[in-house]
Amino acid sequence: MNAVTPSLEGRTALVTGGAGGIGRAVAATLAALGARVAVNHLPGAEPGPDGEELPEGCFRVAADVRDRQQVTGMFETVARRFGRLDVLVNNAGVFPRAQVLELDEETWDLVLDTNLKGAFFCAQEAAALMIPRGGGRIVNVSSSAAFTGSPRGAHYAASKAGLVALGKSLARALAVHGITVNTVAPGVTRTAQPNLDEEGFLAEGRRIPLGRVARAQDVADAVAFLAGDRSGYLTGQTLGVNGGAVMVP
Repeated sequence: MNAVTPSLEGRTALVTGGAGGIGRAVAATLAALGARVAVNHLPGAEPGPDGEELPEGCFRVAADVRDRQQVTGMFETVARRFGRLDVLVNNAGVFPRAQVLELDEETWDLVLDTNLKGAFFCAQEAAALMIPRGGGRIVNVSSSAAFTGSPRGAHYAASKAGLVALGKSLARALAVHGITVNTVAPGVTRTAQPNLDEEGFLAEGRRIPLGRVARAQDVADAVAFLAGDRSGYLTGQTLGVNGGAVMVP
């Protein structure tokens, strides 16, 4: 690694929801920087797009982050394999679209349990492994929707806004243990999640100051910075990765 690129040599990271999209880009980037990366996916789900192999330096660990016992088991697996955890990336998330008046309790619970409660479970387990080692990094993946709302995603926006607030609370609680907690808030990103065709992505890009939607790698680079040593004096912060579309206060 050169003077500009941070090294994560010898570190161990866990990326939830790492089977595809932003999570997979994050896992690949952290591994390329030298980390050993546990890539979480749902039990029974393919761990990569089209079943392709995970990047070198990554291994699979299945767990539904909504289930406390499965989350505990996942962290125990990481601890047994590597004896440490240095970085947690809370990326697992779902977004089934629904208009507010059509949004049922089951869908609300699915989104809040996955996107927010699951992140809380993982942060607790990660902190328990990081505290004895004197520190670590937790990075939450939120969304611009946390600040703008979403006409077909009140549940999603609520969960992502909650993740921002959770990150601030965790940052205050864990700073004394040397653990930083920060959040990235991507805008529209070229993944399957926005459910847009090429023209849709181009149209979204024309509304963004930098003229394009985000690539998964743009988000992964921001996460990698927050996971590394050069972000050591940042905690409780939210970094908008959206080309200037939403200028996060």
